[in-house]
Amino acid sequence: MIRSTLSVTKRTSLASRGMVVAEHPRGAEVGARILARGGNAVDAAVATAFAMTVVEPFMSTIAGAGTMLVHLAKRGETVALDFNGMAPLRAQAMMYKTIGGVSEALFPWPNVEGQANVYGHRSVAVPGSVAGLALAVERYGTMTLADVMAPAIEIARSGLVPDWYLALKHAQHLEELAAFPETARAYLRHGRSIHRPPSMQPGDLVRYPDLAESLALIAKEGPDAFYRGAIAQAIEQEMVRGGGLITQRDLAAYEVRVALPVTGRYRGLDLAFSPGATGGVTALETLNILAEFPSAKVGWTSVEGLHLRACAIKRAFRDRFEHLGDAAVVKAPWERLVSREHARAAAHEIRTGRSGARRPRGGRTLDCTTHVGAIDRQRNMVSLTNTAVSLWGSRVVVKGTGILLNNGMIWFDPEPGKANSIAGGKRGLVNMVPTLGFKGGKPYLTIGAPGGRAIVSAIPQVIANFVDGRGSLQQAVEAPRLHTEGGDVLVSTRVGEAALAGLAKRGHTVVPKEESYSTLNFARPIAIRVTPKGLEAGLEQFGMAWAAGH
Repeated sequence: MIRSTLSVTKRTSLASRGMVVAEHPRGAEVGARILARGGNAVDAAVATAFAMTVVEPFMSTIAGAGTMLVHLAKRGETVALDFNGMAPLRAQAMMYKTIGGVSEALFPWPNVEGQANVYGHRSVAVPGSVAGLALAVERYGTMTLADVMAPAIEIARSGLVPDWYLALKHAQHLEELAAFPETARAYLRHGRSIHRPPSMQPGDLVRYPDLAESLALIAKEGPDAFYRGAIAQAIEQEMVRGGGLITQRDLAAYEVRVALPVTGRYRGLDLAFSPGATGGVTALETLNILAEFPSAKVGWTSVEGLHLRACAIKRAFRDRFEHLGDAAVVKAPWERLVSREHARAAAHEIRTGRSGARRPRGGRTLDCTTHVGAIDRQRNMVSLTNTAVSLWGSRVVVKGTGILLNNGMIWFDPEPGKANSIAGGKRGLVNMVPTLGFKGGKPYLTIGAPGGRAIVSAIPQVIANFVDGRGSLQQAVEAPRLHTEGGDVLVSTRVGEAALAGLAKRGHTVVPKEESYSTLNFARPIAIRVTPKGLEAGLEQFGMAWAAGH
């Protein structure tokens, strides 16, 4: 049978001075304007991150969490900022009642009664985004916090016309948003329907006046407004109203963790990953395993390459679920997991057919999170992932503030006795994999993605595509991918029917997945590469990802 096929790509001219990539054009353009005004990559990335909480509110929020890598070219210094969510101090390992089965939410944990860890007030973790973004500008930026927040405030006040992306994400969760009156008031048309994108008639103009005032207060008073001032008081009052656990004491106690990144090497590319309880260790472990096989053997264009990718990712996820948790609390074999010796042992298991996962996992790779990459004229680099956690976070908006709260408690395993079980003041195991790359010791690459757990598998595959395939960055990002955590192997149908059948013959439980504008099975990476002729972008092709620069 003959049928049509859809071919989608994106093209971006080289930028000589600086470039920002983001998951929406408005965000990328905000960052590019900051660069044009003389700001550095940190200024641009933070300005973009704040703007994205307005133009892409379902993916990130100022009451969210994130991870950021910063490379300062003149200092030759790379640092990681962990501003991920923290369990409230009153949280405890058995705070949720598990009822059996596997959750269909963001993580494959046991089901919790009333989905209390998925949405609502008890799902909210202590937010870190404002603290992390503000600290980044203070330590590594060149502009004031007020300067970099100004574009987000202006967009929230003046409004924006929704595009298909905004309309789709509201429509997909219309019932859930309508169930929370303050959330419905903030994000729905007349509190009950989606704002209309342009069609045969102009689209609606959407404003967020309460959020604009909250952003303006933070810009004026700094992060203290959020963690110790009027916003902190409003958050505590909202928690009391809905039975949540966060208090002003929790907010005042929050601290950003600044540390060295996890470093590794894939073939000739030196890499810096987010450390600790993120996806960095798992992504590097995957690449280390693939590096034990010849470059020609691990590509997506062959059944053998797909098989090796699936096996490497399965093994890395097996180690992830067994060992990883908050590095400040959990004693995990961090160095062993990213060692070449561990990778050689894993590769031997794959070669001898003993690489099957011991603990197959279910669940879905729900879409969530936003990512920003920036490189400036001095070749400072930033890779920044910020999130509401699940799409629309907890679905709770703090009354009178316009601030959507995260659902970061979903990051924890609700069963006690595990490396990633709940404890007061602990941070959960997150999926973010902001990454920086270097060649010959010089800045070369920034990459990251939104996409839930599929981020962890996407980043090593894109890096392998680029290094082993030797094509353009855009080609590396666009190439079909797979995702697995030890059970089913989700595979893009773009690999072709023969490859799907061949992978199944190799013993994998293959689940073919169509890719379109509304799906997000394999994450949505964005990247910038430094070339002798300028800065090159790589953008996921189906979403709203965009690059802007000079």
